Amino acid sequence: MQERRASPRIKIRHKVGVTLSSGEVLYVWTYDMSLGGMQLLSEYNADAGTMLKVFFSIIDAESDEFVQISAQVRVAHTLYDGSARCFRVGVEFTGFDGDGRSVYNRYLDSRVYSRFGQHLIVN
Repeated sequence: MQERRASPRIKIRHKVGVTLSSGEVLYVWTYDMSLGGMQLLSEYNADAGTMLKVFFSIIDAESDEFVQISAQVRVAHTLYDGSARCFRVGVEFTGFDGDGRSVYNRYLDSRVYSRFGQHLIVN
């Protein structure tokens, strides 16, 4: 199977809130994150193509303060992970509120740099 990702995945466990179309909020953990999306670990399955809203707090690498990020995502795929006893739900970003995209990108870039000494984003 050929990798279609435009950016690498970074294994990060991060708590994320997911707002369903019904308005119900679920809290899940990330399995990994990338510039294009994230993989969520959830006890609930989601259909491919479903639109959701996610929110989470991260440290802005520029201001060194916690910032809440809100983004719209589309479910790209799901699979059941028997060893983890949950679904892995792959979502791709379709939009961010405010300057969330740039804050998120800086956060991921700082995580990659601190681990590997390389920047994820090259200007």
